Amino acid sequence: MLAVAWLKSLVPHREIERRLEAAKTRLAVARQRQRDGERSVLFDESDTIAWYILQAESFATDRMYVAPEGIMRAVPYLTRIGKELPLMLSVKGAEERAARMMTSDKSQPDGALFELLVSLAWKRNGWKNVEFLPEKRGIARTPDLLASKPRTRWAIECKRMVPSTYAKSERAAGMKLAEPVHTLMLERYSSHVVEVIYNVELSDIPDDYLVRMVDRALKRKISQAWSDEISKGIVRPVEWSLVRGVMAHDFVYYGGSRMIELLTGRYEEDADYSMAAKWRPRADKPEYADAIYQASVVVWGGVAAEASRRKAGHFRRVLANAEGQLPPDIPGVIHVGIESKSGRFVDFFRDMQNRSQARSFQPTTSHLRWVYANHFIPEDTTRRDESWAMTETMAPYRVGKHGTKSPLPGHMLVSPEDETVPGPHWKGPWN
Repeated sequence: MLAVAWLKSLVPHREIERRLEAAKTRLAVARQRQRDGERSVLFDESDTIAWYILQAESFATDRMYVAPEGIMRAVPYLTRIGKELPLMLSVKGAEERAARMMTSDKSQPDGALFELLVSLAWKRNGWKNVEFLPEKRGIARTPDLLASKPRTRWAIECKRMVPSTYAKSERAAGMKLAEPVHTLMLERYSSHVVEVIYNVELSDIPDDYLVRMVDRALKRKISQAWSDEISKGIVRPVEWSLVRGVMAHDFVYYGGSRMIELLTGRYEEDADYSMAAKWRPRADKPEYADAIYQASVVVWGGVAAEASRRKAGHFRRVLANAEGQLPPDIPGVIHVGIESKSGRFVDFFRDMQNRSQARSFQPTTSHLRWVYANHFIPEDTTRRDESWAMTETMAPYRVGKHGTKSPLPGHMLVSPEDETVPGPHWKGPWN
């Protein structure tokens, strides 16, 4: 609530209330469509920050307008800012940067939130003076921040990486392969879970491939599994005992991770999901299911080397672009924010690539010394009494060969630093 109150105060009262009312109306319309069996976009992307504010404010008060996918996008970041708001306000220029996020940058607030969190981490970790530098668009390229303490000063550039075009197209291809499966299940009024691992890039797979494999598997009397050069998979019944056991006394958010967990028996954060169902909405909250009559879930992942390589790509281009913002006369650091649900294997592969790219990177106009890759995995969690969770990893990369010590070792941006388990989230075995 402290973070919400601060951000709302940076906009004229009537204007921010109008924008929040518009966000509530948009959500109400989407919920009505859900009641009619349709899926709808929950918020206006041209004012994403108003959606974040609505989610955080409602989460902290009456929960009337919350949506799990909204909570996990807003609450973790605003919670960290609110917990340390006095420290945040001691960063010179922070209020101006936040005000710009609330107005001219309202459609893309993630970059600004990332910059605010980075400035807070430097301040929290003993850097006496941390300040945002004014932008000089069309005049000169400048870093986002300067941090200093006696006898040392660093220039800081922040880059919030959005999901790559390739990652988006891969997910869209997976959803397209799943749609005919849902149609098939509904036509037969059967309820099954389809689990598939793709061995090739999804863009190379015919649109009717998965539904043909599922149809053949369902017709077999013994094994409902398959394996070929394209994929391996299995078809199994929905876990109705779990669904009915819970829904006898509870409502479940439609399409959320908890519903998928009930239908499939487990929920893997690394996997992609597509689900469809015939269901009865709760009367007063139509985004929650009161009963489910028929359902199908497609769960998929990929092990194609080229897909993993492309999902983990374009880090070097980000470094080159960010390095151009840093000055030539003081050491520089780049923070790269990466939100990922690609899975531990892709993130492990990305880390190896990033480390190699940083080691061989040759700064041309700056004294770039370190890169911090801040990985975030916000979770729409299925745990009891928990609305959101955050997996965070900070991977430091030394640029080239030098003896300059890391200026911000072991830091976190969202998670409490004294409660964080050492090591990256991709460490250890995976399936």
